[in-house]
Amino acid sequence: DRTEPAVLVLLQFNALKSSSSGSNVITVTEPGHGRSTGDTVRFRDVEAFDGFTETVLEVDTGRTITKVDDDNYTFTASSGTATVGNIRGGGGVASAGPVTLSA
Repeated sequence: DRTEPAVLVLLQFNALKSSSSGSNVITVTEPGHGRSTGDTVRFRDVEAFDGFTETVLEVDTGRTITKVDDDNYTFTASSGTATVGNIRGGGGVASAGPVTLSA
């Protein structure tokens, strides 16, 4: 058996999307992510958007996700809510990966 090493995945441009105004749920688009509900994902180099700060999005302990489908999952921000709602953001160099990687 071979185990694939844990790696960072560069997300597509503005891969994050806020839910409705006042919600703290964020959807992440990561085609073919292979993740499961309950996995912990740490986001790095994410730009603030729609009421969510970099600090909230890039928490060191990661975020527990809920799988929506093979290309999308959601997580709940610990603070902040969508100002406008249904806004894409996150920037062009954001990545997702395990908490254990240093970066």
